[in-house]
Amino acid sequence: MKAAIIDDLSTWREEIRTCLIDYLSENYFGEIPVVKSFESGEDFLSCFTANTYDIIFIDQYMGEYSGIDTAQKIREQDALVALVFITTSREHAIDSYQVRACGYLVKPFQYEEFQRTMNLAGLDKIRNSRFISLGKQKILLREILWCNQDNHYVEVHTDKRGTLRFRLRFGDFSSLLAPYPQFLTCYKGCIVNMERAQCVDETAFLMDTGNKVPFSQRNRKKIETLFYEYLFQRERQG
Repeated sequence: MKAAIIDDLSTWREEIRTCLIDYLSENYFGEIPVVKSFESGEDFLSCFTANTYDIIFIDQYMGEYSGIDTAQKIREQDALVALVFITTSREHAIDSYQVRACGYLVKPFQYEEFQRTMNLAGLDKIRNSRFISLGKQKILLREILWCNQDNHYVEVHTDKRGTLRFRLRFGDFSSLLAPYPQFLTCYKGCIVNMERAQCVDETAFLMDTGNKVPFSQRNRKKIETLFYEYLFQRERQG
């Protein structure tokens, strides 16, 4: 999960970051957030581009741009990112609906209040709509079956669009998938989407499309353990 925290106080930026890590650890197995922090709305907007973040936490009372001002600028570019206001007053709670915020927390808050807000934020929907961008192509994570290296190209195998080829280093491509726990390296130069795998046999993952994706026999026990642990946690949470 990719998150941004906009707050002029470093103590609150760290508090929100800690709460988010704890919440994901408890509710979404293997999900480790990639968090960027900003001291002001101006600082954030100077480098913001649409479809960069899954969720943005915004303090209301900051420098020239208030939280609402910042959220309005965000919504001009990105209609889908989840916005959560974290502030010291309920005065602007109604305003938050105008920018389609999914949460509103009043400081100081307890972790239980953070949990309730996140439970209502619709993270499952957010996770289901995540994608990566490669050149002009946007690929939903859920449509990826597996990816492999082919000389100087990366091949992304999808369920509906067939195989997409991109000229880039496999290491650079792997870094795009690194924040998402459903992707597992099954051998050097190949990554499988465990969300789309039905089971494993002695040599390969069996995908829900009927394809087989082989894995390293040397790491077979480790791969099986990671896969079954992922399945267990997914069922436990869902």
